[in-house]
This record gives sequence, structure tokens and C-alpha cells, in this order.
Amino acid sequence: WSDEQKAAKGLVWEDDPANFDNRFYWSAGVGKALDDVNEVDPSGNAILGDDGNQLVTPGLKSQAVAMVKEQAAGLLWPTDWMVIRSAENGTDIDADTLAYRAAVRAASGDIETAITAVGNPTGNAPINDWPSA
Repeated sequence: WSDEQKAAKGLVWEDDPANFDNRFYWSAGVGKALDDVNEVDPSGNAILGDDGNQLVTPGLKSQAVAMVKEQAAGLLWPTDWMVIRSAENGTDIDADTLAYRAAVRAASGDIETAITAVGNPTGNAPINDWPSA
């Protein structure tokens, strides 16, 4: 079809939407909040959940910290049975395993601190600096 035929049929050209990283943006140019957001209605009143508490949308920091905690749990999981066995019947845990578990917990704490300290991110942070077994 010619441009005139397209126009006569009401067809209009639209550019493709701009690309954006949906981990950090709701849409092109509309960033997600770094910190948690207390939800309010258009009048500014708190929006309450079924439990009567104000609804809170987790910010990027809270989401990232939750992922770090999940990663740490996954790294500790293979040796959790040793801790349970030790608690139940006093069986010793070897020093290497104890050191590794302590290193994972320390790394998790350091990574969480780096995430929560973020203001306006400008570069890479050492947020995947996990110890190796």
C-alpha cells in the first residue's frame, strides 16, 4: 500500500517501544524504587492489607537482599545435615566445614551491607563474592 492508502485506512506508523531492563525499570525511563515503598491511595491514606497493616512494595534493595539470603541458604544447605547431627548427638563437625559456613555467613553479611548502603548505583559492586568450598 502507498502512504496515502495506509492513511486512508487509519494505519499509522509507530516505532518499537524502547528497550529497558525489567529488573530495574517498570518501563522505558521509569525506574523501580531502590527502597521499600509504603503504598497509599490517591488521597495519601495508607493502603491496608487483609491483616490491617500498610501494604509495602519491596524496593530493589530488599529484593536483592532476599536473593542473597537465598543464595547463602543454598550454599549452606549441603552441610546443614552436619549441623543437625551435631546438635542432635554431639558429633563433631570438621574445621574446614565450620570455616566454610562461617565464611558464607560473613560474605552474606558483607554483600547485604553493600546492597543496603547503595544510594545511586554507578558501577559494579562485589555482590557475588562468595567463598568456594
